[in-house]
Amino acid sequence: MFLDKCHQAAWRLKDPSNLAVTRILFGFLMVLDIHIERGFAEVDHRFGDFTQCHFPLFDFVKPLTFQWMCMLYLLMWLGACGIMLGYNFKLSCLSFSVPYWYVLLLDKTSWNNHSYLYGLLSILLLFSSANHYCSIDAWIDPNIRNKPVPNWNYILVKFQIFLLYFYAGVKKMDPEWLGGYSMRNLGSHQVFTPLRVFLSEETIEYYMVHLGGFILDLTVGFWLLWPKSRPLALFFATSFHVMNAQLFTIGMFPYVCLATLPVFCDDDWPKRWIAGCPGLLRKCLPDATKITNVCDSPVEKRGKNSSFKLTLMGLYVVTQLALPWSHSVTQGYNNWTNGLYGYSWDMMVHAWETMHVVVTVKDKTTGRINYLDTEVFVRNDKWVGHADMIYQYAHCVKDRLGAVNMTDVAIYVDVWRSLNGRFQQRLIDPRVNLLEAEWSPFRPTPWLMPLLTELSAWRQKLNQLERTVFDWSDSSRVAFVADFPGLSMDNYVPAGVTNATIQVLEGQVELSIENGTRSYLNVNDTASLPSSVMHRITTTSNIPACYMYTFVGPSSDSPSANASSRNAKTPQSTTHEDVSLMTPFAKSLALVGQSLLNLVFGIPLVMHSK
Repeated sequence: MFLDKCHQAAWRLKDPSNLAVTRILFGFLMVLDIHIERGFAEVDHRFGDFTQCHFPLFDFVKPLTFQWMCMLYLLMWLGACGIMLGYNFKLSCLSFSVPYWYVLLLDKTSWNNHSYLYGLLSILLLFSSANHYCSIDAWIDPNIRNKPVPNWNYILVKFQIFLLYFYAGVKKMDPEWLGGYSMRNLGSHQVFTPLRVFLSEETIEYYMVHLGGFILDLTVGFWLLWPKSRPLALFFATSFHVMNAQLFTIGMFPYVCLATLPVFCDDDWPKRWIAGCPGLLRKCLPDATKITNVCDSPVEKRGKNSSFKLTLMGLYVVTQLALPWSHSVTQGYNNWTNGLYGYSWDMMVHAWETMHVVVTVKDKTTGRINYLDTEVFVRNDKWVGHADMIYQYAHCVKDRLGAVNMTDVAIYVDVWRSLNGRFQQRLIDPRVNLLEAEWSPFRPTPWLMPLLTELSAWRQKLNQLERTVFDWSDSSRVAFVADFPGLSMDNYVPAGVTNATIQVLEGQVELSIENGTRSYLNVNDTASLPSSVMHRITTTSNIPACYMYTFVGPSSDSPSANASSRNAKTPQSTTHEDVSLMTPFAKSLALVGQSLLNLVFGIPLVMHSK
């Protein structure tokens, strides 16, 4: 009985035009996205250097040679074009989806929620009949032209988009978000200029960004499903995504969300809209009236594989419901936050700042210690925030050093990060040789340092201290640091920095200057730090020590790479939205031409530096 009802709901016939709109818009956006965020225009930088470290989900997933990676990206781009045009639709979906997931699995540093969403939508389109309207396939084959589609085509897409919003709202129930700690310094953005006439920046950040974002994410999916509230939901959701496109550099994500909103509307709304257009315009648009009736019943007859298809749909739904909560299984991927990054739908809940990263290589044979430039062998710094990628990085560095006859080495990594406005603190134990460390995807990482949650209450005080320092001058800077008992931090004050001082906020530290001066500092004690000289700060108390650096000078010369400044903005991903779309497209075309000439005629490749 239950299966019969499920079959009736899933195979109820629907007009194909609404689904076609989603297909066209998604395909168009992917045509653009492949050149930008997927990295088609940067294939030479990503895969042309064989000394570069990669961070695949599975170690057996390896990149192809540069030439064939270009061909793979070309295949993905042609697939996106085919999706948009509805040409050889199934083959186009495969041509896009398979390379897309391969590239995604190949590089965890590119993982985020929207990249995962694009991959899911490509799979849903692959199994759909989204080419039955306004497509080259429908123009060629009259048997599918305007042919109604089973309702499950719509149900699965609606489910996925609903889950995107709802789970994002559920994840925002975190005290960090509801307390207003996740998104800082957004109230000063120009998008809120009209509101700042009568609201303070703090009020905008808390009530508009945090509480407003939470309520919208949690409820908008329900309002979209209810016809009476749908117009209002569409208005607020559209405004939300347009605002996000201005606030954050997140690629095509806001536009993909906008493109999928109409799927919640009536299945024949495009035809009704076309029918209402002026006669001349209507002649240029797809046929809005001709419908091929394939059966007399509004429900497609049960086929031999109906139960199997229902089972697959059920498995997809259950998987998507469960995966965002899989952190109790995949514990090795957790850090201070739970959940595998990329598909937890905890969007914007966690704001990270990285103060500095130190990679130490010790030659066990000679005892010599070297410090490795953290920009060598990698193309971005996302690896520093995840234990699994730090582990992969250490083993990759070992392989690269082995090529220059450094085979017996120990590698230590010291990462200082801040979560949602807390003190900067160590993420992993800097005393652990990562080449001998244990890591498993299913067990907690033993060398991960705990988040100092007992210091979370300091955040209000830190904000006050920050404002005080900023009032000193336009060049005033401050950085807040917490460290564990018995551990030390070596730091350096560049020549361009003046008035550098350290003040202890909690606990006790020992300050050692390179010239031999040594002193102990207790709560509220301050000490000047000379420039162009190394210093070491050791926590001597039996509780974590907290202290702050203050200094005057440009942020690029600060002792802390990400020290707060008066003009600090919310961290954003480094994509190329500010660059003309034609520039990445031209680069991609040039890379394809170069690869073809090499593969066909053996013409040597010309690699470009970053």
